[in-house]
Amino acid sequence: MLAEVGAARLPSTIFDMPLLYDRTYQLSAPSLEYPRRELPASFSFLGPLRPVPRSGDALPGWWRDLDGDRPVVHVTQGTIDNADLSRLVVPTIRGLAGDDVLVVASTGGRPVSSVTDAFGGTLPPNARVAEFLPYDRLLPHVDVVVTNGGFGGVQQSLAHGVPLVVAGATEDKPEVAARVAWSGTGVDLRTGTPSPEKVAAAVRQVVVDQRFAAAARGVAQEIEGLGDPLTTLVTELEGLLDDRARDTVVVDAAR
Repeated sequence: MLAEVGAARLPSTIFDMPLLYDRTYQLSAPSLEYPRRELPASFSFLGPLRPVPRSGDALPGWWRDLDGDRPVVHVTQGTIDNADLSRLVVPTIRGLAGDDVLVVASTGGRPVSSVTDAFGGTLPPNARVAEFLPYDRLLPHVDVVVTNGGFGGVQQSLAHGVPLVVAGATEDKPEVAARVAWSGTGVDLRTGTPSPEKVAAAVRQVVVDQRFAAAARGVAQEIEGLGDPLTTLVTELEGLLDDRARDTVVVDAAR
């Protein structure tokens, strides 16, 4: 594409292109990225964007069930890869139907009935479903998030110290899942269509083995320490512009 428009050839591979900019900011935490010795000083981790509180949103009638004694497992296929809820939402509900947990599913905007239709009948007594759920209010109640590996949802879960079970197969999701496993904050199922048994086994592993929760809390502390990424970004860019302005004054004076 660069050659077609007559642009110069990149001085590196396409995978290292973000390192060519004057500044590169990653909306994630350092502990979720593999160590790279070649990262320049122009590269910074800012942590994930902080969601705007949505306290005015209507909550489902079952919301108080989150305050019970059972572990809460949240399952989501995000807002894009949710056309077929039988890929992850249904296997999670089915696999945990007999467990003493509360399974909370969000459809990403699809009708709640689409879960029942994909399930093929009445949902188990321990399942709850809503189209959308405000993460700033939901995640403090959640013990494990089962996700297809959407970058934003994974970042928000870890910002709240919640460990994960990830089943991703499209876009960047396998890479996100690999980083979750590498950081010790969850289990990578290495498939986008896991069986109910495989999902249930991974959830039980994360619930029982507290090392996952401890690693997730460590990432949450790291993210908190990074501060608000938007504030940091504005401060750094204003400083960069001030530096450029001073450089221009010096050059003009020299002339």
